[in-house]
Amino acid sequence: GGFAGAPIYVHLMHGVAWVMVAIYVFVYFSPYAKLRQAVADEIWKEGGAQLARIRRWVGINLILGLLVVAVAGAGRLSL
Repeated sequence: GGFAGAPIYVHLMHGVAWVMVAIYVFVYFSPYAKLRQAVADEIWKEGGAQLARIRRWVGINLILGLLVVAVAGAGRLSL
């Protein structure tokens, strides 16, 4: 058991997944919380700025997710 005997691509996918989780948690507790507060206070410029930050981080997460798919595909081909 466990990850000890897993191929390197599985370790890479697992590591990237944890980075993606960390990004999600960051987005939820920082820019998203600020966005909710800005909308509640009707500070639209600040809300737009936070929304831009969220889009940037979601884009990074998307790229990481595509990287995971590529690593999985390449890893499976090498078996």
